[in-house]
Amino acid sequence: MRIQIVMSLVGRLLYIYGVFVTIPFIYSILFETAYWSFALTAALSIGLGYIFTKWGISSDNFSLRDGFLVVGSTWGFTVLLGSIPFLISQVLTHPLDALFEATSGITATGATVIADVNYIPKTFILWRGLMHWIGGMGIIVLILSFLRNLGADAAHFFNAEASVPKPGVVLPRIRDIASKLWKLYILFTALCFVLLWAGGIPPFDALNYAFSIISTGGFAPTSEGTFAYSHSIYISLVFIFFMILAGGNFSVYYTVFQKGLRSLVDDFETRMYWLILATGIVITSVFLYINHQTDYIGESLRNAAFTLVSLQTGSGFAIVDYDLWPGAAQMMLFIATFFGGCSGSTTGGIKIIRLIILVKSSIMYLRKSIHPDMVQVVRINGKPMPEKWIQMTQQFIFLYLMIYVISVFLMTCFGVSSGDALRIVTSFLSNVGLGFGGYGPTDSFSVLPYGAKCIAILDMLLGRLELFTILVMLHPQFWEGYFIKKDTKRYRIL
Repeated sequence: MRIQIVMSLVGRLLYIYGVFVTIPFIYSILFETAYWSFALTAALSIGLGYIFTKWGISSDNFSLRDGFLVVGSTWGFTVLLGSIPFLISQVLTHPLDALFEATSGITATGATVIADVNYIPKTFILWRGLMHWIGGMGIIVLILSFLRNLGADAAHFFNAEASVPKPGVVLPRIRDIASKLWKLYILFTALCFVLLWAGGIPPFDALNYAFSIISTGGFAPTSEGTFAYSHSIYISLVFIFFMILAGGNFSVYYTVFQKGLRSLVDDFETRMYWLILATGIVITSVFLYINHQTDYIGESLRNAAFTLVSLQTGSGFAIVDYDLWPGAAQMMLFIATFFGGCSGSTTGGIKIIRLIILVKSSIMYLRKSIHPDMVQVVRINGKPMPEKWIQMTQQFIFLYLMIYVISVFLMTCFGVSSGDALRIVTSFLSNVGLGFGGYGPTDSFSVLPYGAKCIAILDMLLGRLELFTILVMLHPQFWEGYFIKKDTKRYRIL
């Protein structure tokens, strides 16, 4: 049965995830009371991995359909396993709250149902940050860097986890690419940690902030969060720099190490990413200054830059209560939450590459309406964009809007006001983690009705896995052949 091939790989992935779960358990033994819930979770993850690999069949021949199933299964298991320590240790008493917190952590959304983080053990604060860090770059990308002998077909897993267009990118050695991306990821995390520590943030808090910033997550190690450092220009600049960095394409960053900074400037998506951020910051800071929200333009610029970069990249941090800002400035932030960062980044949202494809293809179709016989193609970085990527982008936008509308409607069915539902769904589907009004930077999602939390959990997963990975598995034809055992004929050689 083909399902055995999928389960064999999922089992190997769960082995590695179980090792990561032991990190907070070791921390608890060294610095706090031993929390055996993490040991139990690690044992369960490794045990499931053993069962799957024992029952499964190893192979180096995978299809894109296998990639979708492996990615969807792995993310589902990691979310479920990640919620167990919260529930067993009674940090969160309701199963849905524990599942919400784990989903928010693994998908790097950063929305929390914990009203006061200061009252939970540091072991669980570390686990929240570590979940961000594991899921930020992508669980599959992380684990592929450990696995050997998967063959060229392993690129299907890479594509299934993030279905954004990759113009001109070829994936001949997927393990090599995954390893390089994670080396950069670790390097940026370490550098961010050192700079935050040098700015006066305690080492434990600096490490958790580094986990959250580089993964564009949003979980903070204290209830005060980044509000505690709103007076420090240095720390604000460190946050802004690394949030922008995390929103860029990590593959392009690796090219910088090989060919120099010119390759960063030559990348069209990166330039548009910078331009959109700069435009949003200028507009927001102007509205703050003319509405007397700050005393001088420099403060307006810093507050606008920190907040807009945080919301557009989905980092989910704040140094001011933007709920008190004028409506135009809040609307600029709301719009920015849809954009996200570049392809190959740790951000959520629509992604800049899709916006570029939509704009360029719209211009192309307008020209064709004037000159029907004109032959044109969409080009990015000088390379023609295949028609299938344009169609996939258009389908993504349609599905995104459809899920957005349905989610808003369901939220209102569970008692959430229409205005709050619009803002909350935007936060979850774009993996931002910050909302507006009663779910803004000074609040938590603990008061959200349990029915609405179910919608939020699904939206966070859909947003992180780029919609297609989950939705394609709802089609009946997807499962054809997975549970049918192939007959193998044996012949006796005389």
